[in-house]
Amino acid sequence: MKPFEKWETEEVEQTFGIKFLRDMPLMNDWLAFSQPLTSNEQQIAENLRLFLKDFAGFWNEEDMKVFFIVPVLQIVNFYALDKYRTFMEATLEVELTDAQNKPCTLRGRVEMVVATGKQRPQTPFFFLNEYKAQRKVVTDPQGQLLIAMVTAQAKNNGKNLPIYGMYNIGQNWFFVLLVGKEYTVSRQFDATDQDDLKQIINALQYVKAHIERNV
Repeated sequence: MKPFEKWETEEVEQTFGIKFLRDMPLMNDWLAFSQPLTSNEQQIAENLRLFLKDFAGFWNEEDMKVFFIVPVLQIVNFYALDKYRTFMEATLEVELTDAQNKPCTLRGRVEMVVATGKQRPQTPFFFLNEYKAQRKVVTDPQGQLLIAMVTAQAKNNGKNLPIYGMYNIGQNWFFVLLVGKEYTVSRQFDATDQDDLKQIINALQYVKAHIERNV
């Protein structure tokens, strides 16, 4: 039982029989979603974009979280009283079987997860993980996110819900989708680009709508 940050993509694939696909229809739906921002939301997003553009090369991980990621999440507002909320620095644990049908335990901490529950995450829907500084060397953020998504899938007790995730390295963001034993990863989105930032926010809005349909 090792922490999530020690997992690599290929190891997750081999251990749990997860297969990468270049394209998935649900990912296309996710990326195609568009919802107009209010004038206030547009102004907040533009201020955040310019702040990021000026400082992405200098911020550490805590700067990135406090000055950009959390304000972007607040535009979407992942919260509904007694239904679901955003959990920061949460621990997930589950018992499951691997691809060889051997029992194993997965336990690790995630930077952010949106899930049902009040005190602890119960049914996880969405992860935003591995927000590393632009100048920091990152080994395999995709693998670290993917093992958290596999854990969430098992924790959801066969509900067959897709698991949505994002990770970012500085200003560059990637969407990850896990459906059953298959997953896919989006192209890179640059949050200092106006159109890309709007698509990032739209993708978060899509996930919120999905959560509200399933809680």
